Amino acid sequence: MKLISINLCNFRQFFGQTPEIKLAWGPRNITVIHGNNGAGKTALMNAFTWGLYGNLSAGFTEEQSVNKRAIAEAKPGKRVPCWVEIVFEHDSKRYQVRRSCHAYKSQNSVEHIKSELFMQVAKDDGRWMLPPQHPDDIIGRILPESLHQYFFFDGERIEQIVRHDKKAEIAEATKELLGVEVLNRSIRHLGDARKSLETDLRMIGNSEIKKLLKEKQKFQKEGEQFLQQTVE
Repeated sequence: MKLISINLCNFRQFFGQTPEIKLAWGPRNITVIHGNNGAGKTALMNAFTWGLYGNLSAGFTEEQSVNKRAIAEAKPGKRVPCWVEIVFEHDSKRYQVRRSCHAYKSQNSVEHIKSELFMQVAKDDGRWMLPPQHPDDIIGRILPESLHQYFFFDGERIEQIVRHDKKAEIAEATKELLGVEVLNRSIRHLGDARKSLETDLRMIGNSEIKKLLKEKQKFQKEGEQFLQQTVE
């Protein structure tokens, strides 16, 4: 996943629609966001995680995502939009995702509407089209939700990541990202299927099949003993 740009509207501290924030890529692919405390650096990070996964870091809730000034200045009964739009590339395809929610202001209260995710994919001619799969499924294949915390994190989170007791957690996350865990599960499932098939064959197979299974079991046991002796 290569992030191209992000655009916000009434998200947290960002009042109204912001200019498109283009992110650096290519040889000079580092973008530095500099700002005072409370200026919105963490909110910008949350804009990425909320836009892609609907997730926010601790202390943030979706109901608090709509800009307070936008709500205060809205007339009763008017809808206050809040959205994040992210453009990214993956495997030579360009995607545009937008997650949006709304707040409705009445005389005495504010009603928040749950967010929705919308995605478009660029065709070869540059025109946008709807994807054939659900947006959540596409994003999940590119960067699974369970792994996003290792790519989008604040200063406190990086201290937790480098802790010694987190090595096993990071190792498992790396396996999942590389697809190793899928292969491990496939190996386990194939082993279980093989054992189940052999059990059935011992019950319903003819004498020749039972003889072959017995020989296989013998050779397998000898192989395990040989490996054990080699290790010792």
